[in-house]
Amino acid sequence: MKASHSYRQDSGLFSRVKEAVSMGQVAEYYGLKINAKGLAICPFHQDRNPSLKIYPDGKGFYCFTCGAGGDQISFTAKFLGVRNREAAKVLAEAFGIPLAEPSSYREKREAEKQARRRREIREFARYSKVTLTVYYGLLCEAVRERNQHFYEGLENLSWVQYMMEQIEENPEEVWRDWKAVKRLGELRERLNCWYCCTETDGAISG
Repeated sequence: MKASHSYRQDSGLFSRVKEAVSMGQVAEYYGLKINAKGLAICPFHQDRNPSLKIYPDGKGFYCFTCGAGGDQISFTAKFLGVRNREAAKVLAEAFGIPLAEPSSYREKREAEKQARRRREIREFARYSKVTLTVYYGLLCEAVRERNQHFYEGLENLSWVQYMMEQIEENPEEVWRDWKAVKRLGELRERLNCWYCCTETDGAISG
């Protein structure tokens, strides 16, 4: 009976971890750099070219060279050399996930609130990375070609580089900064009119 109870506890924790933390977040937490194709250098063999595929939507990972594959928990277990149960606890602690299933209504409501916040931060970080990457490319082009957006590029390139680093390293901190969120919103509007606007005053400069 104790083993069965322990298994149910582990299963619940596994589900909460996999629901709260994406495979990409886990890979990046352990230092992997994921390229635009969703590939990274595999840490499980002597990999020279990215061969580890990080799948979205909870589909886990797979290495096309060594055959390693699984989900967020099995990745952590293999990476750290521990059992799945210990790996789940490591991820829960790292990402602020409760070890025990909430029992009271208040605990469940708080757990749902925290899960919703993590999803919002994850989506905010994903969309912000795309927005900043696109804008960075346009600014680099403007400076290189000295076109009508040249001065906007000079003014904003350093800020964009800084924000890309912050989103990568501290997405929750940026998400909680209403000034940064507002400016990123203005940036999205700027991108919508990039090719139709001829002004050179740098619309998002602050």
